[in-house]
Amino acid sequence: ETNLDSETDSAQVELSEPQQKAFTEISSAFAEKQPVLLHGVTSSGKTEIYIKLIQDTLAQGRKVLYLLPEIAITAQIIARLEKYFGTSVKVYHSRHTASARAGVYNAVLGNKYEILLGVRSAIFLPYDNLGLIIVDEEHENSYKQFDPDPRYNARDMALVLGKIHNANVILGSATPSASIVSTAVRDV
Repeated sequence: ETNLDSETDSAQVELSEPQQKAFTEISSAFAEKQPVLLHGVTSSGKTEIYIKLIQDTLAQGRKVLYLLPEIAITAQIIARLEKYFGTSVKVYHSRHTASARAGVYNAVLGNKYEILLGVRSAIFLPYDNLGLIIVDEEHENSYKQFDPDPRYNARDMALVLGKIHNANVILGSATPSASIVSTAVRDV
C-alpha cells in the first residue's frame, strides 16, 4: 500500500537519452543480482536515475534505503524525493531528537515507510522487504565510523544488507572508490 497522493502519484521522472541508457544498463545488472556503481559528475543526473529506480522498486511493493554521506545535503534530497513520493519519505539522522529517531525506528520496525533517507547510522534500522539500497556519494569518508565503536563502513554494510534482503544496491559517485562491484555504469 502506498502513501502517495494523487498529485505525487502522477509525477514521473523524465530521463534524458544518456540517463535512459544508464538506467537500462543498471536494470540489466540488477537482473543478474549485481551491485552497480553509477559514475557521474555532480549535477549529471544521477538523482533522476535514482528516482526512476525508486519508482520501479515501489511498484514491486518493496522498500528503499537511500543513504547520504552527511546531514547537510539531506534537505535538498528530501525536497526532490517529496516532489515524486510525497509523505512516503522518512528521514533518519543524528541531529533528530532521540524521540524522533525512535519514531522512525518504530516506523521501520512496523513496516510503515516506503523510502528511508538517512546517514550511515540508518544502516542499523530493522528493515524488512528492502528492494533497493542507494549509497549516494559512496566515496565519502563520512560513511566510515571510526569513533566511538562500533567501527564500520556503511557503504560496505549496504552491500551486505543488500545480500541479506536480496535487494538491489547502487553506489553513486563522481569520484568512485569502489572496486567491489562488478558492474560500473557511466552516466552523462
